[in-house]
Amino acid sequence: MSKGPNKKKIIITGASSGIGRELALLYGKEGHDLAITSRRKNVLEDIAKEIRSFNKGGKVILASLDVSESADNFKVLPKLAKELGGVDLFIANAGISTNSSFGQKSFEADKKVIDTNLIGLMAGISALQPIFRDQKKGQIVGISSVASFRGLPGSASYSTSKAAVSTYLEALRGEVRQFGVKVTVIHPGFIDTPINQKLKSRPFLVSAEKGAKKIYNRIESGVRSATVPWFPWAMIGVLMRSLPEFIWEKIGPK
Repeated sequence: MSKGPNKKKIIITGASSGIGRELALLYGKEGHDLAITSRRKNVLEDIAKEIRSFNKGGKVILASLDVSESADNFKVLPKLAKELGGVDLFIANAGISTNSSFGQKSFEADKKVIDTNLIGLMAGISALQPIFRDQKKGQIVGISSVASFRGLPGSASYSTSKAAVSTYLEALRGEVRQFGVKVTVIHPGFIDTPINQKLKSRPFLVSAEKGAKKIYNRIESGVRSATVPWFPWAMIGVLMRSLPEFIWEKIGPK
């Protein structure tokens, strides 16, 4: 259990399921102070209760937050940071997806993906920026995806959002280093979460628990960027980036 100077104040968005939930449980078991958010407050209450059952030394607070409502990030996140007494680690995890082919897509569904995955992440980081800047320390973690490596047919808006997240965090890293703040971007492969459970094919699938543990280890090691799991997705990523356009365009929607 973490105590004293090793005890962190952590905010996690999208903590009601999948990677966010598992990370909350992992950090809770370590005794850190947690603030967890999601659109589903009732689910968060169950998770908070579970964490409190084994987290004897850490604080657990929660709040309902739809990160796609940009203004809400500026209302909710600074308030949570104040209740925690600061923020050492912000994990921008909230994300959604939509899968359909050209001619079947809904613009509103695509817009919601961008508003949630990209704009929501940017709003969350911006909302906490003054705190990180003033305290001159901390770590910002953004959950991207291997889908950011190349535009995936059938997942255009999702690939776009995650590519933009990776680029945004890469640029942000150079902007915040003067304030002693680190930036980590995580590119998960297929981790068994609700965001991909409707897909017909999920190669090299790992459980949410196993995937989150690997992500936890990467975050705690302070890496700038990591593909999770490293094998085989790091190699697949190289292949995805190097395939000629005329081959890539033959890959149909999954």
